[in-house]
Amino acid sequence: MSAPNYDELLKAVASQTEGLAASLGALKGAPAPVKAQARASITSNLAAYEVTIGDKYLNDDIVYAVGKSLGAK
Repeated sequence: MSAPNYDELLKAVASQTEGLAASLGALKGAPAPVKAQARASITSNLAAYEVTIGDKYLNDDIVYAVGKSLGAK
């Protein structure tokens, strides 16, 4: 079994993060319930991701950034 290609994985993360950032930017003017639903969906998905990679700090950083982007106080 070969080692993962971390450069390719990082490129994929960057690309997907750009897409997420664009989607979150489009939600800036959305009503609070819509933002809350987006935040809940992302947080839920990241909870599963945290279990997979075992990095709570990375997960928390992402959730914080998403909440801040959506206007959470």
